Amino acid sequence: MPTNPRESRLSPATSRKDALHPFLASPEMPGCELYWISVSTFPPAGAERDWLTDFILRLHKHLAEQHGLRGEFFLQQKSIARIEKRFRKLALDLLPKLGLARRPNAPLPPPPTTEQLRAAVKGEPFDITDHMPDYCYWFHSPNLEMLLTEFFGQSGSLMFYLKPDPATEPPEIPYLKEFEELFPAIPWDKAIAMMQAGFAMKDGFLQKSKQLFGEGLQQEPEYEGYAYIVPLLSTADFFNQPETERKKWFELFDVFWRESPADKGIYIASKLPVEKALQQILESMKEEGKPYPKR
Repeated sequence: MPTNPRESRLSPATSRKDALHPFLASPEMPGCELYWISVSTFPPAGAERDWLTDFILRLHKHLAEQHGLRGEFFLQQKSIARIEKRFRKLALDLLPKLGLARRPNAPLPPPPTTEQLRAAVKGEPFDITDHMPDYCYWFHSPNLEMLLTEFFGQSGSLMFYLKPDPATEPPEIPYLKEFEELFPAIPWDKAIAMMQAGFAMKDGFLQKSKQLFGEGLQQEPEYEGYAYIVPLLSTADFFNQPETERKKWFELFDVFWRESPADKGIYIASKLPVEKALQQILESMKEEGKPYPKR
């Protein structure tokens, strides 16, 4: 009898195990297809990280080409401590948008008490992050490879895949080439990036995410300041949360993956049938001499 709850829920039949290795597929259908892969540690070792980055880029390409989905990249604020200087430097160009990642129906953490603050002043252990919400950053960037290279592996990245929103498409700038020639000193690429970032804020998923996942927070003073609220899930939630809650997740997106320290790995959840595609991606990587690194 399996002693690990994840193994009992996510161990597939032998034929699927071979085709999906190194992923495990859930034999249950908790309202979606669910796959999980272990990592040795966070951040993953270099070879693991490189393999996973390659895999995600191939999955990203498949979802765009075969299902017409665009991917949106998020990074939990609490995960950037090791790369904070690099993050702040890149943020000047990437213009990330701050929002909230929330455990299902979780309240906001309480502020520290007077007693806790007094104890901290006296030198007793105190972690301010225990009293901070799970803020996260949304990077609206077409360069996924760069985002993965810079941020993936810090235990806080996740991606949602959903249909494009025409409202986010900025208009073409008339006579752009002529302006670039007349005023070469102007950083036109940055100006265009800022315009694209502005139009990205018209994306319908922002308000929809607050409607779906902001229940119980509407009266909080911080609520209006959140650009979006996205669900922060572990694999256990797919089995423990009620069906009504699970359905809400897939009203916002069709597919998503997340680095999950609680699960000691990365999982993929999809309401679309993607198992065959995963098998093909994994087979192609094996044929190219890129097996998942052994530990």
